[in-house]
Amino acid sequence: MPDLELEYPLALLALLLLPLILRLRQRTRSRLPFPSVGIHLRGLQPGWWKRYYDSLIFAAVFVCLITALANPGYSRRSVEQYIESKWIMLTLDLSGSMRRQIDRFSRLTVGDIALDGLESFVDLRREGDYIGLVAFSSFARLLAPLTSDRALLKRKLDLVRSQNRSRIYRELGAGGGTNASEAVWLALSVFFSMLPEEKRLSTGEIDGLRQFLLGEPGTLLDIPLKLRRGGLGTGMAVILFTDGRIEPRLRAHVRRGQLPNLVNIITLMKALNLRFYIIAIGGQVDEAVTEAMNPITGQPPVGRIFPLAKGFDREQIEQIYQEIDALEANRNLIRATVRPRWTRPWFITAALGLILIGMGLRTLPGYRKY
Repeated sequence: MPDLELEYPLALLALLLLPLILRLRQRTRSRLPFPSVGIHLRGLQPGWWKRYYDSLIFAAVFVCLITALANPGYSRRSVEQYIESKWIMLTLDLSGSMRRQIDRFSRLTVGDIALDGLESFVDLRREGDYIGLVAFSSFARLLAPLTSDRALLKRKLDLVRSQNRSRIYRELGAGGGTNASEAVWLALSVFFSMLPEEKRLSTGEIDGLRQFLLGEPGTLLDIPLKLRRGGLGTGMAVILFTDGRIEPRLRAHVRRGQLPNLVNIITLMKALNLRFYIIAIGGQVDEAVTEAMNPITGQPPVGRIFPLAKGFDREQIEQIYQEIDALEANRNLIRATVRPRWTRPWFITAALGLILIGMGLRTLPGYRKY
């Protein structure tokens, strides 16, 4: 039997007023429904239905309207299939170091080169693949959730180009820091939100998992069992475009301990079989991150680090794409959710139908009241 829930359950208390309303309605009527007749004319006395049909219809309309206000809903299972699809979250560094010019003869910045690479990567993906976008500096922002709309992704990329000077670009560029760990955690949270409802983490469980990620590198992670069995892994990857000047955790925030440790996040991705790729443009990746990316003996690698020259071209991006594409194996991804199907329109329609029936009966000679 499907689960039943009420949007406004307290509205049903109004049904307790129905007997009182019917009593007042009967007492305030200006005319009797039918005249009294003698015993010898008892055969002309109207039946029970003719005498009380208007009160019954009134009560039924009242019940329908109150029930519509309460709005009962029953669960309906919805299954979405993503056949031969990959889910890729692109994370773009917009820190101060990414605003450096690639050389003194060009106005292009390192960030512009990274954006060209991102746009080329979007063009290379298959039609059915889902791509999301996160940009970060001192803080991270989700610019686009997982979507197959390439035009939308390109419009979002244009917002963070230095030439356009958009509000988002100014906000992200104001901090100047490199909070890569928060950006990667935000990308993982997008994957968590795509899990089936029965396997999705609660707010408390997500917060508890994040608390473990705040510790020093190598902290033992307590991963919820339903997350391990949640279907994450193959076909899902996070790609970080940066100049390589990233640290496991910002030094300015070490004492406050409010930022996830990137090394611990990589450890979590290994445990969940997620892929993580770093495209470092003209820079060196932190040694602790490089060591964390090394595969564990007997297990597949979590990903790779791709060092690139500042002036790389589309062919280099295509080569990286092909390597990433070869490392990942497609599979059928299924997401099942249970959503309530509200019944308010049905009860409103029923109330209107009963009103029309009552008005129609009043027009019939046998149901007129004098």
